[in-house]
Amino acid sequence: MKDLALGVSFLCIFFTWRLELLQAGQNQQDLEFSLSACPWTEAQMLFHGDPHWLGGDGASSVDLDMKRVLWLFGDSFVNEGDSRSRYNAVLVRNSIAVQSGRDPAKARMRFFWNKRKGKPTAYFQEEGDEWFWPGSGAPLKRALIIIFLMKIRESRGGLGFEPSGWKAVLIADTGKDASMWHIKYLSCPPTQRILVGSSSTLILDSFLYAFCTDWKDNFVYLVRWPLGDACRGDLSHLQWWMGTNGWMEGKPLEPKPVPVFTGGQVEFTVHYEPRIKRFLQIQTFSLNDPCLSMRFSQDLTGPWTLPICFFQPPEKRLPGLLIYAGKAHKVFNGADLAFTYSVNTMDKKKILKEKVIYYPVVLKGKVSMKRRGP
Repeated sequence: MKDLALGVSFLCIFFTWRLELLQAGQNQQDLEFSLSACPWTEAQMLFHGDPHWLGGDGASSVDLDMKRVLWLFGDSFVNEGDSRSRYNAVLVRNSIAVQSGRDPAKARMRFFWNKRKGKPTAYFQEEGDEWFWPGSGAPLKRALIIIFLMKIRESRGGLGFEPSGWKAVLIADTGKDASMWHIKYLSCPPTQRILVGSSSTLILDSFLYAFCTDWKDNFVYLVRWPLGDACRGDLSHLQWWMGTNGWMEGKPLEPKPVPVFTGGQVEFTVHYEPRIKRFLQIQTFSLNDPCLSMRFSQDLTGPWTLPICFFQPPEKRLPGLLIYAGKAHKVFNGADLAFTYSVNTMDKKKILKEKVIYYPVVLKGKVSMKRRGP
């Protein structure tokens, strides 16, 4: 694994697409959109510097202010001793980190979890036999953020777990140290198999938008709330995108909302990319084909393009690894984008021994667009 990490450190992958855009008052123009992705060692090493946090998956980011970024992780290894060994670590169900500074060569990362009876435990506490894995989050106003959580329970089939619902929390004092944050758990209506906010959230035109995935068929839906409702913690009036019928408040989910696209993973990101004047969606394509893929659209509601692979993780060549949770981030200076993905394994001995596995993999991304001839 160490040889693999070094072997790809000088590798950059470039992919180019030709897009046809209709601009007001002009004929159709051929535009060339290029995207590159390279390993980003400085950014990746930020996740390796803590002596007690020894890896976690998921890796969603939320801007706190101009200088700080919140990172959200699912299952995380925490060893509060001095050995830096996963063999002696506790696997907590979620954890967070606060990044200070945007230059990856100078930034600092502090990790946080809770303690119960003297042992590390999840930052977002379990509810009985169910636990939370973070989905996405968004800043609502100064020092106020919302975070969406996936509620998870054990299952006998598949990977040994399954989603059982969703939750959201408000944190209103993010100007303080994260150890002092007060977490307000919100009342959230049931949405059957649809995990609200598991993937990506955005603030646009005085609304909070959340992408949601049906975890069984991978259909992706879009829901929104007036920003004022979200700031008050009132998520009871979900407005679903209903295609040609526009937005409709629905509880329960009848009629069923219209998907904005299909084939979405439970975790992905959507952001507006000004260089191409489009919304850009990033995910790993599937567990069987974990390439980083992208879609784009002029509007959140679509139409979205079909997914296009632009980076094949080199870890795919190694047997027994699971690659997932591909995402884009605008949290570092020195690149247009950062991409992350998670590398995991069902082999318990391997994940305890191989320190390269289970830390976020970070790539440096560049996007550009140039006009071709008429």
